[in-house]
Amino acid sequence: MKNLSNPKTNDFQQLQVLHGALMAGAVLVSIMLGFIMSGDGAVADFTGLTSGMLQIAIIVMTVEIALSFVLWRNSQSSIPTTDEQSEKWTHYRSSCIIRWACLEGGVLICVVLSFLEQNPAGFSIAAVGLAFLFLARPSKAYVAEQYGMEV
Repeated sequence: MKNLSNPKTNDFQQLQVLHGALMAGAVLVSIMLGFIMSGDGAVADFTGLTSGMLQIAIIVMTVEIALSFVLWRNSQSSIPTTDEQSEKWTHYRSSCIIRWACLEGGVLICVVLSFLEQNPAGFSIAAVGLAFLFLARPSKAYVAEQYGMEV
């Protein structure tokens, strides 16, 4: 019960749950569309990366990863310097959500384009985005170091 009485711990756990839900949603959509494609006899064709939709998927994923890094760096350059804990939590939470939204959007676009192209090779592009999304999970050490708050 100790964790339930600490509001900072609750906030951090909620952020972890949100990150997990975004990951799970992207993975489940990928699995669902992958099963639909496998029933149609689709075969991964990495030589087909010259097709328009898969090129768009590569560009979209690259832009989304870069955008998430740029937005994250910009938000971290303006960390509130006040002693107000709620303002710091709001800043960290909104920074994380914006970063995750960029990455998840790129993953879902890649999966849908792969499905439309009927080429499972696009799922490997989406997997790169999922890896970046996983690595962007919330960190207690980062909050303690950058925001000066203990979780």
